[in-house]
Amino acid sequence: MVGADVRVLLFSGGVESTALAFQHRPDRLLTVDYGQAPAVGELRAARHLAGLLDLGHDELAVDAAHLGSGDLVGKPKAGHSEVSEAWPFRNQFLITLAAMKYANCGLSEILIGTVATDRVHADGTPGFLERIGALIRCELPSVLVRAPAIHMNTEELVRTSKLPDELLGWTFSCHRASVACGQCRGCNKTLELRECLAREEQ
Repeated sequence: MVGADVRVLLFSGGVESTALAFQHRPDRLLTVDYGQAPAVGELRAARHLAGLLDLGHDELAVDAAHLGSGDLVGKPKAGHSEVSEAWPFRNQFLITLAAMKYANCGLSEILIGTVATDRVHADGTPGFLERIGALIRCELPSVLVRAPAIHMNTEELVRTSKLPDELLGWTFSCHRASVACGQCRGCNKTLELRECLAREEQ
């Protein structure tokens, strides 16, 4: 794929990235298997959702499981964080991989699904977003790194994007396995979202 002004969304098949895909219609969706325990589930959801959205979808496998921490690789949580799924430098790694993959393809923008509640992670803050954007522009001066929902919570993003329920139902956000465990922070967050949306409909 070679073009101009190519907008790429890091796409896990989770709620946030699916809402952004529906709302912003990027040119490419990129799903990365970096050795995370739920990779099979993420890829399954991402492939199906990309088809429903009629958006171009790419996959990349770069196994970094031996460098990971926490729920995503079934190890103790990272020493620098109190959050069970924290993986040091994960967002920096994924954004860099996207920049590397599309550097010669007219890349203009990398979108990520960070929301306000991700500020529990060092790489989920506005400060991180600003710095990683500046770092990418050292080599690709015209490329922007954006998190359109960084000042929203997940519920606000879903409402703002007008994500249809038939797409929301296919999303996958487990941190621990390829089938939703129902116990991790990702699964609990999704369950809370569904309960909140159901209350609003009553």
